[in-house]
Amino acid sequence: MLKKLKKVEKNVLKVYEKNNPSIHFVLEDLKKFKQRKSNLENLIFNNLKFPKKMFAQSDLIDFGAGTGDTSISYNNWGADCTLVDMNQLALNRAMKVFKKLSKKNTKNKFVKASIFDNKINNKKYDIVSSIGVIHHTADPSLALKRISKFVKNDGYLILGCATNEGFFQRNLQRLIISKFADFDNHEEIERIALELFSVNLYRGKKFGGRSIKAIIHDTYINPKIKGISFNEILKSLGKKFDYYSSAPDVNIIKSFDSPLSYKENIFSKFQNLTAVSKILMMSNSDHIRNKYNLANKKLQKINNLNLNLTNNVSDFNKSKKVNLKKFRYDLKKYKSKFSKTTLINYIFDEHKIFIYELEKLILNLDKYSLKEMRKYIDSCKILFKKSGGLGNNYYIFKRNS
Repeated sequence: MLKKLKKVEKNVLKVYEKNNPSIHFVLEDLKKFKQRKSNLENLIFNNLKFPKKMFAQSDLIDFGAGTGDTSISYNNWGADCTLVDMNQLALNRAMKVFKKLSKKNTKNKFVKASIFDNKINNKKYDIVSSIGVIHHTADPSLALKRISKFVKNDGYLILGCATNEGFFQRNLQRLIISKFADFDNHEEIERIALELFSVNLYRGKKFGGRSIKAIIHDTYINPKIKGISFNEILKSLGKKFDYYSSAPDVNIIKSFDSPLSYKENIFSKFQNLTAVSKILMMSNSDHIRNKYNLANKKLQKINNLNLNLTNNVSDFNKSKKVNLKKFRYDLKKYKSKFSKTTLINYIFDEHKIFIYELEKLILNLDKYSLKEMRKYIDSCKILFKKSGGLGNNYYIFKRNS
């Protein structure tokens, strides 16, 4: 198992040494630093409901810290930071970032290591952070178990990772690009990605602050992207951790777009969408619980079919073969079941259009030329629009005493 873990890490490291995805140009441009910091404040303080004061005089370790563009905000909020990354080039830049931008009288360390290395000090920390990392490992659940061991009792884990459903469209994009470019031809992948998915890429640059090239390498060239579900996260953490918050919120229907792209008050314009949760909280009767249980049972089949569908392109890479016959069959089954559901139908209208567009794409995946593929993608109303799925879901968990 260790051999497999190290092999995946080596392959991912090759991509990151060539074009690091964690660079947001905070070192070169003070304005970009302030924007990055503001985005993280919106994410951590507003969307994840984690107060700034929690970082004051705290010991924090950041796994997969990269170039320190996130860790430096933790530091500015008052944390003593230990940055862990297996990419020495990234750590060298992180040292420069901290030398220029770190808060005075804070103690910071830089450790070249993998999540799976035993050489990391077994010290416990007030806050453990890992954003955009574990889904690039051979075993996200094992990686999560590993980093969670560093959290103190009553300490917090800040986690950002891909899910199969959130990354479904981007895995689909990886599959499409592979029809027109070899996995090892990075320049050709860059060209085709820009030709087909420029809307998603420029949107990612706008809200994430990274270069187009970095986004392409992280999303389409990266050899390992394996999502982990919320249930898998809970199972990996076990009873030692309690759920604190998430963004997008897993507890209520809000927005499933990237939380970096919206402000908290956007939902004040759509207050009636909270009616379902308000009714449930207001009455909290056995009658409404029974209705809720019935809805849960009806959605179980859709949930299972959704998993079957997304698994077709989950962890797509150059060594994985996609069975299009099975893909089409799973999509047909999913469409059939979904089209018959009447639960909160007004919310599902957009998803019905998405299924129709997805079905047409899969049926013609082996037939379209590059020009035809671009024409079809441009004609879609839902598929590959806006962010083209969700790169990371963000969570905070608290370790029990």
